[in-house]
Amino acid sequence: MGTRGYYVYRYRKIYIVHYNHCDSYPDALGVEMLQCMQSYNAITKKKQELGKILDKSKGRYYLNSDNDYVSNERPQNDLFIEWIYEIDLDRNIFHVNGIPFFDLECLPDTNAFLEYISKDHYGLVACSPVCPPKNRYKRPAPQVVDNSDLATYHSLVCTSTQATLSDLLPISDVLSPDEHVRVSLLETLVGQCMFRPRIASAIYELGLVSSHDQLTDNLWLVACAMANFAFVPQIFDAGVISHPTMKRKEFTWVRDDTVVCISTHLDDEQCLQACLSRLINAILEQKDNPGDYFGVAFSVFHCAIVKVVKDAHLKTFSHTAALEFLPSFFADSPSTPGITALARLGYRIDPALFVRFVEISRQPGTGEGEDEKSQATDDTPPNTSCAVLPLELWCEVALNLQLPDLLTFGLASKSCREIASMVLRYPHVCGYRLVSVAKEKPKGLLRQYVFLRIACFSAVRARVPATVLVGLQSNKWLAGSMSVPFYCAKSPLSMHVTEIQPEVAKENLVEDEGDEEGDEDEYNEEDEGDDDDDDGDGDGDEWNFSGS
Repeated sequence: MGTRGYYVYRYRKIYIVHYNHCDSYPDALGVEMLQCMQSYNAITKKKQELGKILDKSKGRYYLNSDNDYVSNERPQNDLFIEWIYEIDLDRNIFHVNGIPFFDLECLPDTNAFLEYISKDHYGLVACSPVCPPKNRYKRPAPQVVDNSDLATYHSLVCTSTQATLSDLLPISDVLSPDEHVRVSLLETLVGQCMFRPRIASAIYELGLVSSHDQLTDNLWLVACAMANFAFVPQIFDAGVISHPTMKRKEFTWVRDDTVVCISTHLDDEQCLQACLSRLINAILEQKDNPGDYFGVAFSVFHCAIVKVVKDAHLKTFSHTAALEFLPSFFADSPSTPGITALARLGYRIDPALFVRFVEISRQPGTGEGEDEKSQATDDTPPNTSCAVLPLELWCEVALNLQLPDLLTFGLASKSCREIASMVLRYPHVCGYRLVSVAKEKPKGLLRQYVFLRIACFSAVRARVPATVLVGLQSNKWLAGSMSVPFYCAKSPLSMHVTEIQPEVAKENLVEDEGDEEGDEDEYNEEDEGDDDDDDGDGDGDEWNFSGS
């Protein structure tokens, strides 16, 4: 049939891309590529063949067809290219649609090959969990860590290597309702990343990097953006809020007291300690004031949090173990210890929150908002006369303000700024203030693992309570679009916010029993793909509120 695709060879980090006009399905072009690599000495022969061509080409490699090309970048699926089979001779991996599948040195037979090409719980092509380890691609081992990279870790006093977040902050082990909202929103943002094919491909690629110094700029941005979700002001509204773009740095200060370092293989003890050493050095070198500082070691797959205590006479540190951050692509729940830890770490009171709110409330480079920013950073209150009211009443006033009015309110005085900062700790999406995770959810949210990337919240907008879905578009009930600060993988992250109208909610909401893993509906590979648009950004999602 007319299904178009590519078959690709990767060698010396160069992609040699061949166009296939038809029959690119796994049982046609996929099997053909499989069988050509199962012939005797296929890997060696292919390397020799491509090596001779590349040696002679001197960087100028011409192909016979106009539709074939050579690139330093991996080809991507799009509306016209449905299937891509990549023979990665640099790492001995057979990829399908940018996802690593098989070990070239131990490929499955044809029937097993077709069986193992499945879909994950996010609706993307993935290697089935039933594929045996011998056939799966092999993740590279971490680079050997030099003893000098561990010097700081071993020279300072470490009070705990298995600390919990409640030990570090300190806070209760039980999440508050406000923290629960932050955690659920972060789970949704991570799920939206895993739902998008290009970002998912970059995530898999992160797992094939041996050391942090081998990360490309794009992979670094993917990792740092996902870590930064927890620390940016939780205010998202396309056209109204503009979060700044990120620039690559070894250490990214996401708050005045919190720094993030992107690494790899944090599940390896030596790699973890080396990254924590770098974080501790960054804190000691850049922060002279006594106090508590936090470092986040982050690899997308895992994270660890270190607390450095500085006083006039002693410097000590303690840290968590490596916490799982990214859910499995075959997860039954969006929750992980790492997501919960980062969301709670980002929820701490931030003295600079209102100033950061002012900065993102105006388009950068236009000059707008400079006066407001200057006033927000000035501790001297303006000549504003305010009625003397109890603090509780001012808080109630602030909770009922829209964001533009909250900005004006916070600029009135120092005390108003503190009240506004309290309100800004709640997540705001498209003018809604999220106040709790909804106890009742649409029936359809419990089907086909949709809850891994879409969340339901109780919210308030202009004093009116509402039930909103974050991450899903309904053409009938669409309330707005929220832009999330994710400027990498050539896949900007724009999400939809949908308000469930009362007449719809009355008949289609079911009470959440807190056990999504017990969903009785079986995952249906064919149905899941029907909800997604070609870019995997959710723009084409439709919603059946009946869940049928």
